[in-house]
Amino acid sequence: MFKFIFAMIIPVIIFIYTLSFMRWMYRQKHTAAAASAAVLGILAVFISGAALWRMIT
Repeated sequence: MFKFIFAMIIPVIIFIYTLSFMRWMYRQKHTAAAASAAVLGILAVFISGAALWRMIT
């Protein structure tokens, strides 16, 4: 379990950066782009988590 948490550090950092970019786009009135960035960020974290979980366990 510790290996999984350690391996997920980079995907979570990328997700946090994506959320920051999403908030910036939302403030600039690009709501469709902000929503799509949020969806892609969430999907990327879940796919990374699933792939790492299968590789590590």
